[in-house]
Amino acid sequence: MTYLNSDKPVADETKTTQSMNDHPLASLLPLLACPECRGDLARQGAGLTCQMCSRSYEVADGIPLLAQAGSSELWGVESDSQSSTAYQEQFLDVSIGERYQQRYERRWTKRCVTRREISRIEQLLVSQPRCHRLLDIPCGGGRVSGPLAKATDLLLQADLSLSQVLTARQTMGSQGNFAWFTASAFLIPLKQGTVDGILCNRLTHHLSGVEQERLIGELLRVSKRFVILSYYDHDSFKSRGRRLRGKNPGHTLRRSDLDTMAKRHGASVAMDVPLWFEGSRLRYALLLKNLD
Repeated sequence: MTYLNSDKPVADETKTTQSMNDHPLASLLPLLACPECRGDLARQGAGLTCQMCSRSYEVADGIPLLAQAGSSELWGVESDSQSSTAYQEQFLDVSIGERYQQRYERRWTKRCVTRREISRIEQLLVSQPRCHRLLDIPCGGGRVSGPLAKATDLLLQADLSLSQVLTARQTMGSQGNFAWFTASAFLIPLKQGTVDGILCNRLTHHLSGVEQERLIGELLRVSKRFVILSYYDHDSFKSRGRRLRGKNPGHTLRRSDLDTMAKRHGASVAMDVPLWFEGSRLRYALLLKNLD
């Protein structure tokens, strides 16, 4: 057996090849692009091979393993703070998917937060026409993915960690039409304009300013119409309080800066709602691409 991303043993080649013929991968393959050069991917043996650069990618239990590390120091860009490399590495832990789910399921306060997050995501989703394809990245075990499954004909779920993707697949069950793969949100292995919309939940506040803009640009490259993005508000009560006490408020964003970043990548902020009330730290923004 072969171990991939230190997550889960892959079945023998016969089983893996059979998994590749399943509907989820068949639906996904025409949409995929090599995360390194964005060339077309094709089946080769039990895996996938880029038709442009010849890189090979393995498939585990029907899930293409396309996650590539991405952070400011790899792009040759000076970051304004510590890069996200350590944050990304922790999500390669084999048990991260299960532990992440359990943390939000066991505490009633976390369950309340999850319900509220879902309601905000639904609020932004219903403002848009039904989608043919939606991307959920990072899918984080599928904790808030329910509204997406109802709003699209095909839901693509991706995460840096195979463990998280497997947990998401188990969480979602048979409530819709799905496809799964591993990926970094900095290097999404999909062709330009492949999906109608994207949900990117609870990622920006782990990133520096340079990485935040890189993320927004990549999300808008892949999305045809919109992106739903969560972020920590620089001017929230909690962020202001931390600065007054001389503490680091973390990776926050001003709403004006978010709009500026979106405009640089051909979009604008159409809606921006707090998780609970004005002054809440976590906010959800709907970025609409300029289609004219």
